[in-house]
Parts: sequence; structure tokens; C-alpha cells
Amino acid sequence: MAVSTLALVQTLLNGLFMGCLFGSIALGITMKWGHLGVPDFFHLSLTLLGAYLTYTLLTTQLWSPYLTLLVTMPAFFVIGVVVQYFLHVIKAQAFTSLLITFALFIVAEGAMSLIWSPDLLSMRSWLSDGLTRSIRVGSLSVSPIDLVAAVVAVITVGASALALHRTRWGRAVQAMRQDAPIAETLGVRILPIALVVSGLAAASAAAAGMVVALKMPLSPGLPLNWVGTVVVAVLLGGLGRPLGALIAAIVLGMIQNAWSLYFPPEWSPAVTFGLLFAFLALQPLARLFRERMTSGVPRESLA
Repeated sequence: MAVSTLALVQTLLNGLFMGCLFGSIALGITMKWGHLGVPDFFHLSLTLLGAYLTYTLLTTQLWSPYLTLLVTMPAFFVIGVVVQYFLHVIKAQAFTSLLITFALFIVAEGAMSLIWSPDLLSMRSWLSDGLTRSIRVGSLSVSPIDLVAAVVAVITVGASALALHRTRWGRAVQAMRQDAPIAETLGVRILPIALVVSGLAAASAAAAGMVVALKMPLSPGLPLNWVGTVVVAVLLGGLGRPLGALIAAIVLGMIQNAWSLYFPPEWSPAVTFGLLFAFLALQPLARLFRERMTSGVPRESLA
């Protein structure tokens, strides 16, 4: 099938913006998984819950979607703290945390079905023309909602990366990740830091959920469509690396969209997991190559 250059560029641009949304969703997962050792699938449910709350506040109270963050982000911060404190109390290991958060994921899907029904819900008709009318940039078309997704991704991911690498708190988080017992003997308060990381991760789900409510129709099973791309982006970007997860999500979004131009779109998830498989399969080869290269360097040059 012949595809014009314009169609390809437009598709890649759409994939970039979709990747920004997935990067925002992946932020909380990569932070908790990388720094707390908690692979939190419940984070996906929190994102959808944030979308449903945004929808409800906008359609019943006529709030601005941005104003809803004043309610959802603090509320989700508390939820994140409570979940992490529970995992701390029961001394849950990584596998136990995975099972518990997956159970919460299932329960949340059922609860949202009861509260909002399994039917598709959309805020499209409630949004102003400024958000629904596309912007022309030359021959390309850009949705204002996509720009909102990009701004949210830049703010949340950028703030997380700066906090990790430029603040004393971020250095404490990284010390906790490397060796929690030693960090604690040096004065790092492990539990308060873990609770704050979990709370902030959950608050980021509220911000991502607001974008989800603007961008797509809502249904309780929606997180099942995200889990593959989000988890692969987290693993490819590196656990605990917000910027890496965002870049990986953008690359995956662009590849999936480009694939759909040339091949059946239902195969795009296979492409996503194929990239993950290739990445993991090449790691031993890359490690062997580095060892071979290092072994060939004279010892004096390494000093």
C-alpha cells in the first residue's frame, strides 16, 4: 500500500503525542517499581479513576478539567500513601506487591463498572471549541488536547527527573534504592520517603487521568489496552528513570502508528513486545561485547 510522506509524518506526530500520554501514565509505575520495588498495576486503575472523576466533575459541576486536579491530585496522593503503608505493614516483597496491586486493579475495574456503568462515556460534547478544534501547522493537523498531553508529560516527567537528580531528597531516594539498610544507617528515613514517592506517583496518575478523559472515551476495561505499551516503556526506559520511560513511550507510540499504515493494526502489540524481547535478548550480547572490549585494553590504561 502506497503511503504519502504527509500521511507518514502526520501519523508519526500523532504517535509522538500518544507516547506523551503513555509516558505520563508510565511515570508512577517506573518510580515505584524502580525505587520502591513495587510493580504497581493498580496505578493503571488510578489513572482511569482520575479520568472518571474528571468526567464527573466536568459534566455535573461544570468544572474546568484543569481545576479538577485540585481535588484529584491531593486525594490520589493520600491513596498512594495508604497503599504503600499497607505494603510496608505486611512487609510485602516484590511478588506479593505484584499480586496485591493486580488484585486492586481487578477490584477497581469492577467498582468503576458499578459506579459509572460499562458503557462508553465521552466528554467531547462538553469541551470548548478551543480544545476540540484542530490546529493547522502547514499541512499537518495538531489537536489542542494532544498539546495538553505533551505539556502534562513535560511538567510531570521533567519535575520528577529534576527532583531525583538535583535535590537532596532525590539523592536520598537513589541511596535508598541502591542499599536501603546502609542508607538508613546514614540517616535516610526510609518509610517517610517511600510514602512520599508512592503518594507522588499516585498524584501523577490523576494528571494523566485528566488527559485520558479529554482524549478518549472511557470504559472500565480501558487500562487493559494500556498495560502492554506502558510496561514495555517502563522496562525499555529503565526502572526508576522517568525521562527514559517517556522517551521509550514516544518511540513505541510512533512505531505502532507507523506500523498501522503498512500492516494490520491488530499486530501492533506484537511489535511492542517484539521490541522488548529483542532488547532483553541483546543484553547478554552487549555485556559480552563490553567484557571483550575491556579485556583487550591494557590494565595501565584503565588505571
